[in-house]
Amino acid sequence: MENLYFQNQEHFDAYIRNLECIGSGSESFCYKTSKGLVLKHLCGISYEPKTKEELLQFKDIVIKNYIFAQALVYMKDEIVGILMPYVTGKTLENGIYNIQIKTLIKAFDELVEATKKLSSYGVSVFDVCDINMMYNRGRFYLIDTINYYKSDKQEELIFKENMYRIFINIYKEIFTRKVVKFLESLPETKDFKKDIELITNPSIILEILQKKLNEYFGCEIKTVAEASKKINY
Repeated sequence: MENLYFQNQEHFDAYIRNLECIGSGSESFCYKTSKGLVLKHLCGISYEPKTKEELLQFKDIVIKNYIFAQALVYMKDEIVGILMPYVTGKTLENGIYNIQIKTLIKAFDELVEATKKLSSYGVSVFDVCDINMMYNRGRFYLIDTINYYKSDKQEELIFKENMYRIFINIYKEIFTRKVVKFLESLPETKDFKKDIELITNPSIILEILQKKLNEYFGCEIKTVAEASKKINY
């Protein structure tokens, strides 16, 4: 992936005018390019300028679930954006309650393995939330990674901290309020939000949930949405 260079603001504006805006945040605006890439324009009020080395420090880490910057966008000599692969899917901000629990278990198993690999490089995740995480066809993607950083902590501790940050910030997009109450009523998961072993292995929580829902209702419960309709709180 090659860097993009623009002569001035007018040149840059003319380029992005023809692109599809696919999202925005406090640090940036994101556009889909004709080459199937994402151009992240680093212009938000919360963005703190970073060096080339900081923005591309994880460029060579190849993990399907984590999307890192691969090239830079320049205006004259100033870095104004990054380029990274485009992935399809939907962000978690609207919930993923209708996806089968068995499918989510497999997706989390993969994410745990991916995060173990990421942690082995000493990388700590940051700013994980529902709009920075996508789901598509049985896979989670973490897409806003410019504030990830190198840590000198032990690999196992980095992994636990990473999975905690991920799950504690997105569990409400996986479980409805009723299902959270159901989980908190079970001895095995009553303190799941504080239990570091459970939080770092979300598929275990989902396995317990499905088993207990099936027992409680006497039939197979396939999705969180289905469970939420049946639970009478």
